[in-house]
Amino acid sequence: MRQTEERPGRLIRWGVFTTVALAILTGCSAETGGGATSPAPPTTSAAPSAPLGGSQPFESVEAGTGLVWADEFDDDSPDRWKTWKRMEGARGWGNEELQNYTSSPQNSFVADGVLHIVVRKESSEDAEGNRSDYTSARLMTYETFRYGRVEARINVPSGYGLWSAFWMLGTEHTPGAPWASRGELDMMEYVDKAMTLQSAAIGVDTEDNPWNWVVTRPDEEGGWSGQWHVYAVDWSPDAITYSVDGSDLGTFRKSDLEEGNLWTFDNPSHIIVNVAVGGRWPSDDIEDAVLPAAMLVDYVRVYDSELRTVPESWMPKPP
Repeated sequence: MRQTEERPGRLIRWGVFTTVALAILTGCSAETGGGATSPAPPTTSAAPSAPLGGSQPFESVEAGTGLVWADEFDDDSPDRWKTWKRMEGARGWGNEELQNYTSSPQNSFVADGVLHIVVRKESSEDAEGNRSDYTSARLMTYETFRYGRVEARINVPSGYGLWSAFWMLGTEHTPGAPWASRGELDMMEYVDKAMTLQSAAIGVDTEDNPWNWVVTRPDEEGGWSGQWHVYAVDWSPDAITYSVDGSDLGTFRKSDLEEGNLWTFDNPSHIIVNVAVGGRWPSDDIEDAVLPAAMLVDYVRVYDSELRTVPESWMPKPP
């Protein structure tokens, strides 16, 4: 998965859940730079998605126009946790990760107009008795979105073993549906020193084997950490385009699908922000000296999208 040069995109297909396929599942101080917000895209209209076999169909929802949802992180009241669900657990999250995601305000809080997701070196135990030497946070929106533009202004940390992510995952409207069949959109992922930005789209083929399409952009001068950047996806029924600071990274179109691969990107999806520790991609060689380390989120905004509230029982479950 790690690439050393910028490429327009690549499509990978697996016959089994390889190490790399599992690694993608997780995804993802003072202000030192700035990013420019791209203009909102034109309104997208689309028919409701067809449910998978045995699933409950989503109600028809008309796409909003312009800004339909935003969290500017100006409010630090307890009510904000009705917007974001703090995921919890130290079960490895499908990638053999080392952190315990907690609901502690030490790991996720809002201050000075910014969301802080903080990785700490501290021993803890989750509700199932799993122990961990690290704590962090993984936040998921209670509401779901389909199509339109989703963007966030984020400042990521740097350190070996850290894995920052801003991504989307389809809601589990089919009970027990495998992860990749719901569709995953990774707007931003960094590991270690955050030298290379990675964006990806992940789906399945007709036999439920995962495939992914990946674009990367390295910054070998000093890396992407410690600076503010705007990461975005422009998502329609026929195409997915990723960008950073208004510069396109690449587009994957439905017409680009290889034979046997399915377009799994019509599901209403939750937005997720997180920082993992260790695991299959960054490795378990953790740079403890940089901890505590924080990923900072200035805002998350959604334009021209269908917006739904789904039952919490439909939210994607930890692997």
